[in-house]
Amino acid sequence: MSASFAIQRTPRVAVSAFFLAAGAGIGAWAASLPALSARADLDKGELGIVLLCFALGAIATMTSVGRILPRYGTAAICLLSAVVFGGVLIAVPHSGNMALLAVLVFVGGGGFGALDVAMNTEASFLERQSGRHIMSSFHAVFSVGSLAGAGICGQLLRMGGDLALCLGVAGAAAIALALIARFWSDLPEEPDDAQVSATSDPRLGGAQKRHLWLLGGVAFLALFTEGALMDWSAIYLVGTVGASESTGAFGFAVFAATMAIGRAVGDMIMRVLGPALALRLGAGLVAGSLAFALTFSNVPVVFAALALCGIGIANVVPAIFSAAGRIGGDAAGAAMSRVTTMGYAGLLVGPPFIGFLAEGTTLAASLFAVVVAAVIVAAGASLVSVRGK
Repeated sequence: MSASFAIQRTPRVAVSAFFLAAGAGIGAWAASLPALSARADLDKGELGIVLLCFALGAIATMTSVGRILPRYGTAAICLLSAVVFGGVLIAVPHSGNMALLAVLVFVGGGGFGALDVAMNTEASFLERQSGRHIMSSFHAVFSVGSLAGAGICGQLLRMGGDLALCLGVAGAAAIALALIARFWSDLPEEPDDAQVSATSDPRLGGAQKRHLWLLGGVAFLALFTEGALMDWSAIYLVGTVGASESTGAFGFAVFAATMAIGRAVGDMIMRVLGPALALRLGAGLVAGSLAFALTFSNVPVVFAALALCGIGIANVVPAIFSAAGRIGGDAAGAAMSRVTTMGYAGLLVGPPFIGFLAEGTTLAASLFAVVVAAVIVAAGASLVSVRGK
């Protein structure tokens, strides 16, 4: 029994717990947006500002945290950022005005951004150390966390709970998971040279850089699509289709569930189809199902479309990130850093962009921009067909 316990105390368990914490927090945040909008009486433009504040906070830390990881280590940064993110979730329902809400969301976005970079840096190090593809499993855990956060939020709303209860539970869970990851599992105190190289390796040639810029553009659009679906699916169900807030939350949960399932079998899909075909089919499925749902809007159709979108988008990002590592070769860390930075910019910019576009048109019309983005991703699928260097 003691041997089994010791086996479980591994860096992979710790990193998985951080991914679970981040997923649970972001899932609850996305599922609670309709309730937050109603409670604070936010129109689509104001909600877009709130989402932009989250994006700006995250981008601010994503572009700077890599420089302090070598000094403080991924474990400490993961814990601190998860505590900040969870604390902001708890505090958001108690903000008294738009200005305070914007500041809180900016800080929360910063916490999430730092957590994302730190946990993915550690995951990348563990993948290189193991010599096999395990990144999809970490992102599957993130999706499971998103599903849990959204599902619990939806259930609490259905039972009559308010926004403070939903985000309070989510924030406390994120903090608890981070504490467990940091102090129970065996995560190294400091990153070694392999981890440091993930953010500082300069040895990229001109052809590699050009390929990575193109791949980064595809990553931007892929995560633009994922971010827009995450943050606006529940709002679309409630505000456009006419569903209840709890139904909107469960709609997001459907999307998160099928994404988690798709990522759980992602490695097998890549082996059977190959990364380019898997990416092309996945992005095409997103574009087709979303376009159908926006044209024929009712609750069952939107739920079915969200399920298909989750399956389609599930392995697009892992395929892109794996290709970045192969393109980089000896400079895989620098390549990964470049592509992930561009990709996460799309994840963070997408939701506020859709909000601002919806303010001048309609939410349904603005979501067709997501369809276009998915089509371009499918067209750029050949960029992931590259052999190791």
